[in-house]
Amino acid sequence: MKKEPVIHLQWNGRETVPMVGQMLGRTELIEIQLAPEYNHALFQKLHPEAPRAAVENIDKSGDAELLNTVSEINGLEDFALLVDVLRSEDASLHIVSPPMVIIEIPGGAPAAA
Repeated sequence: MKKEPVIHLQWNGRETVPMVGQMLGRTELIEIQLAPEYNHALFQKLHPEAPRAAVENIDKSGDAELLNTVSEINGLEDFALLVDVLRSEDASLHIVSPPMVIIEIPGGAPAAA
């Protein structure tokens, strides 16, 4: 089966969760775009040590457990539903600005056509 290099999704809460699960075998990279309004809350949650006047540029990497922290933000609670499945896939996460959750599934380069 040919794998897509990147799959792009828009975060729509609970309805996005099963779509991520379905995409795990189809790609090594899933990008989930969040609404711009989440940037401030994500920055504060992921960079609590930053000075109050800091430019709110998010750049945080981790494993599936990082989604537990993200799920503490109002409106992003359903990310907690992905923790176990992404842990079992040994996925790594990267959260950046503008607010996007990037899920990388190990497995090398996508299969050739």
